[in-house]
Amino acid sequence: MIWKIVCLIIGFVFLVKGADLLVKAASSLAKKLGLSEMLIGLTIVALGTSLPEVFITITSAVEGHSDLIIGNAIGSCICNFLFVIGISCLIRPVKFDKRIVKRHLPIGIAAMLLLLVLGNTDKLGGAQTITRWQGVILLICTLLYILYTIYEEKTIKNKAIDEEIIKDVKARETDSIKRIVIYFILGIVGLKIGADWVVDNSIEIAKYYGLSEKFIGITIVAIGTALPEIITGIIAAKKGETDLLLGNISGSNIINLCLLIGLGAVIHPLTFTTDFNSSIFILIAVTILLQWLATRNPKSELNRSKGVLLIFLYGLYIVSIL
Repeated sequence: MIWKIVCLIIGFVFLVKGADLLVKAASSLAKKLGLSEMLIGLTIVALGTSLPEVFITITSAVEGHSDLIIGNAIGSCICNFLFVIGISCLIRPVKFDKRIVKRHLPIGIAAMLLLLVLGNTDKLGGAQTITRWQGVILLICTLLYILYTIYEEKTIKNKAIDEEIIKDVKARETDSIKRIVIYFILGIVGLKIGADWVVDNSIEIAKYYGLSEKFIGITIVAIGTALPEIITGIIAAKKGETDLLLGNISGSNIINLCLLIGLGAVIHPLTFTTDFNSSIFILIAVTILLQWLATRNPKSELNRSKGVLLIFLYGLYIVSIL
């Protein structure tokens, strides 16, 4: 079993590195095509951090592991809001963008409510199911949200852009087509190998210790696939670039709920157990908590004490689902 755990960790390494290589390839190609740095940051880089979850979803859907897909999607969102933001707050206070509080967090709550409705509407074989047509609805919502975000950014003057992303893209402006192709191939291979190892070994570990796929998805897989966001959050906090952190995470959460579950359902209808209802209600409560913490602070910041609170709440959540 120790070997299974080692393989699981190696799988996460492949996922993170594969996503990084694919983002490098996409960023370099976009730069050669003359796309703006802002657009690259909003689309390619933002979606790139969700690639581990996407490949986990595809692999799990093909193998019929519904609980792992939905558990990973919801668990990643809770991990992002409580654990990732909490860690970032310990390093430096995280500043809220008013647009996030007034628009994107409410959109996130709407996505959660939509998932609740879809998950409790249809039945297949006597079990609540997210069907293929419902998956299509979630994928359409993903596309609409991305288009809205791009439109919103284009209509706002003096936008703050992640300088690290700009430097990262500029550093690769001279990458050759050959190198871009190599990055792309290695990235896809890394993601595929990582996803296979994470899913297969997670299932084996769950069976060995008598744990459910839902628990594994919400905890181990969710934290593992959130590594890009965790690393990005720590780096941003150290550099004092925390103003966009919450925006990136809230957007990633919306995409996770709609894209991951939608994609999984289109590949194979997903069984939606009643246990997921309580997890979604917890996610809604966490979102409302973040809104409240932001609005009660004149500077719209989360300080270190709030970071400790968020991490403590995440610990309680993990204990509650044991």
